Amino acid sequence: MRTLSVIACLAALVTHARGMAQPRPDAAESIWMNARIYTMDQAFPRAEMIAVADGRVLTVGRNADIARWSGPETTIYDMKGATLLPGIIDAHGHVAGLGAFAMGVLDLSAATSFEDLVTGVAARARVEREGAWIRGGRWDQASWKFPDGRAAELPHHHMLSEAVPRHPVWLRRVDGHAALANAEAMRRAGITRNTPNPPGGEILRDATGEPTGVFIDNAMRLIERVIDTPTPRYRDLVLRAQEVCLSVGLTGVHDAGISPEEAEIYQQMAKDGELKMRVYGLLGARDAAWTADHIASHAPIVGEFFTFRAVKMYMDGAMGSRGAWLLEAYTDRPKDESGEAYTGLNVRPPADVRLVGEAAIRHGWQICTHAIGDRANREVLDQYAQVLRQRGTVEHPHRFRVEHAQLLHPDDIGRFAAMGVIASMQPRHCATDQRWVEARVGPARAKGAYAWASLLDAGAVLAFGSDFPVEPPSPWLGFHAAVTREEPAGGPAGGWQPQERLTREQTLHAFTLGAAYAGFEEDVKGSLVPGKYADFIVIDRDVMTCPEEDIPGTRVLWTVVGGKVVFSAQ
Repeated sequence: MRTLSVIACLAALVTHARGMAQPRPDAAESIWMNARIYTMDQAFPRAEMIAVADGRVLTVGRNADIARWSGPETTIYDMKGATLLPGIIDAHGHVAGLGAFAMGVLDLSAATSFEDLVTGVAARARVEREGAWIRGGRWDQASWKFPDGRAAELPHHHMLSEAVPRHPVWLRRVDGHAALANAEAMRRAGITRNTPNPPGGEILRDATGEPTGVFIDNAMRLIERVIDTPTPRYRDLVLRAQEVCLSVGLTGVHDAGISPEEAEIYQQMAKDGELKMRVYGLLGARDAAWTADHIASHAPIVGEFFTFRAVKMYMDGAMGSRGAWLLEAYTDRPKDESGEAYTGLNVRPPADVRLVGEAAIRHGWQICTHAIGDRANREVLDQYAQVLRQRGTVEHPHRFRVEHAQLLHPDDIGRFAAMGVIASMQPRHCATDQRWVEARVGPARAKGAYAWASLLDAGAVLAFGSDFPVEPPSPWLGFHAAVTREEPAGGPAGGWQPQERLTREQTLHAFTLGAAYAGFEEDVKGSLVPGKYADFIVIDRDVMTCPEEDIPGTRVLWTVVGGKVVFSAQ
């Protein structure tokens, strides 16, 4: 016994000698100090340091609190006064699309004229084997100007077909709801002057009745069904896009429209530790019957890095290509080819939204419907209302969403809050589109465009995103648009429809807690409070106080997800 006692005493002395060298069970793994922290927590909105353990926020507080939470193994990061925010969540993006552009799909966003676009395509054709498809996108005729200042209209394929006769060419417009084909692409698809418009789509034609090469909404399928170009592996597209997202401060993305097979790839990537950002997947709906059957037979997936519990539907196209579905005729295209009032396109029957919505609410899925025009928004709200009336009190909070909600009739703004429908919007669209919105719908209806403040005043929840790659993935461009309603280069002075400007606090909320709420994740994301995921970013300026014109140039210094540094600019 004496021998055991001596050994015990020696062990106690060694332990005492080590002192603080022993790990403390309550110590942080890392502490980020000397920061200007905006927590998005109403009870403790500002802080100087944040402590992290086990991938979650241990505490936030003052620099004086550091000794309480640090131990010998704690890593201390001195932010030297930099600004630290909750991680930005993009509530509507297209991850594979962003990855495709990052991996070499022809980006035509810098084209300043149709001639410029043709020059870029011809240059690509010179390095591609003859007969290979040339695919590109992000062109916007609203950015093309004639020397006399006139705005350009949607193009005709003739110049493109003459410059690139031996390669089929397919170029999606920036909104993704229209595309341009050259003659070779149309030949391969069997498109002639006699090809009829499909339901929910339109083949634009010239005065002689010949196709111009522009295909709107569902008509795009006529070309896309014959494209046989192999695409990069989905996993590689996600990994490339993830690099871009993390570098601009996105710790989470709602991927708006993925297939079940792509969801399986996401699941495996999460399991293998390849996902560094958190992805909330929206199932891309097919026909109503297939979609309803799928969600009835597949339980939602909820995980730390990949969640799959929402469905993405479409009601109409986009306003830029005049595919948005309006209550009244387009001001700049009042008649269609037959002389009837032209109000845009509904790409699926409204009743499909109700059918899928009923299945969604019954089986614990969320429904999110693309609606841009005022008629499309009203139809979606009407279908949602029917679902909710039939179900009454439901087991699962529905949190139905409208994606984009770009043009609203005044009578419909209050319905979002009354029905608990989330407005998932992309503020950068306003900065891009305000050049031509009034031309499309006239000044009176334009007052309901991008009505963020009106929706908030009515009590609705806003969730902000970018719709990348339609717009750049940087949230700072959207942040600037929300608080100024101006282009980053300036103008119009005071902002377009300035009554709909938001405060910086409202904007940050929509990019953090609002987006988290839109994914049923506000308990674990969106603010920096103890117990939530340690997802945050450090930026090079205080976007909450800096001059408005400085916001778009914000640089991300660190992106941290689950307490781990996943991007560093240093």
